[in-house]
Amino acid sequence: MPASATEGPARPQFHLGNRPPLTGIRAPLLFAVLAYHSNFRSFPGAWSALGVFFVLSGFLITAMLSGEGQRTGKVSLRHFYARRALRLLPPLFLTSAGIAIYAAFVPVADAAQRVWGDILAALFYYADYRQALGHAPFFGFLAQTWSLSVEEQFYVIWSVLMVAAVAVGRRRAAYGVGVLGVVASVADRVYLTLAPAHFTHLAFGRVYYAFDTRADALFLGCLLGLAAADGHLSGWGRSAKRVLGVAALASGALLVWTSLFVPLWTRSLLLFWMPASEVASAVLIVFFVVVPKGIGSRVVGNLLFVYIGNLSYTVYLVHFPVYLAISPGTMHWTYWPTQCLRVAVILAIAVPSWHFIERPLTRWRRRALVV
Repeated sequence: MPASATEGPARPQFHLGNRPPLTGIRAPLLFAVLAYHSNFRSFPGAWSALGVFFVLSGFLITAMLSGEGQRTGKVSLRHFYARRALRLLPPLFLTSAGIAIYAAFVPVADAAQRVWGDILAALFYYADYRQALGHAPFFGFLAQTWSLSVEEQFYVIWSVLMVAAVAVGRRRAAYGVGVLGVVASVADRVYLTLAPAHFTHLAFGRVYYAFDTRADALFLGCLLGLAAADGHLSGWGRSAKRVLGVAALASGALLVWTSLFVPLWTRSLLLFWMPASEVASAVLIVFFVVVPKGIGSRVVGNLLFVYIGNLSYTVYLVHFPVYLAISPGTMHWTYWPTQCLRVAVILAIAVPSWHFIERPLTRWRRRALVV
């Protein structure tokens, strides 16, 4: 996406490439989600992990789309959707097929909604509004896919807007849409949070699960991606990096604190803790990009975290159905033996999926869909 002559001198082009901290950060986030869903008591603020995922996802997608625009002067929607489909659909099909096979042999209460309804909502990416509007069943087998629906609905919109920004040749248009998206989503969330006279679980769910009230985190990530592509995250001086390091440390501490002490179902979460955690997520991402060799970047970019990060999408997909199928109630075991078996089954699915399906497809799509 060449810079317009009226928009200032060109900055160094940003190459996303392989950035281990941006993959490795998924590992501790995934751990918090798995721990919370295992008993709904550990890490009660694991919701903050999803905010990090949203900001990170918006950043990565925008950096890739913007990089394509800079290299070629256009963004191919066909290639973009093909890349997304090859990355997302095989594990989703695998998970859906596994749940369907399980339900064929094991009686599942309210299977029409908890299995087949959930599968349809996950495959067609409307699970977020199914949850937000109170139509999702209690403990559906793919209840966690609401967050994936939020992301995919966003990408349909954002990729088209990026194409439009390239077409008019003005990057400021993309920044303007990003800022407007953040403001509109936050305003929507604040209004829906404060409007009810009695703030119930149903009112919380409408705000917490829906695309329109969660898109600000993705738009924030997009703004970071645009800034990175324009070179604003390159060439920082030593003093600026020190200040960023302190901000990143404070942001990490905030996210840890919220994961431990800020539970769901409160207005304060939606009005304060959620935006605070999103800003903290953005600071961490900027730190990992600007200071890739810093101590914090090396810690989250270690080989184990990166490997778990690569598995995270499939682990996130399969963990909830595995938790429902293998529970203290169904196994009549205590918590820890049950949890060990759950993790073993999850890894037995996710590891082969990564090595024999996802990674080969990732390598192929990089060759076949190169732009």
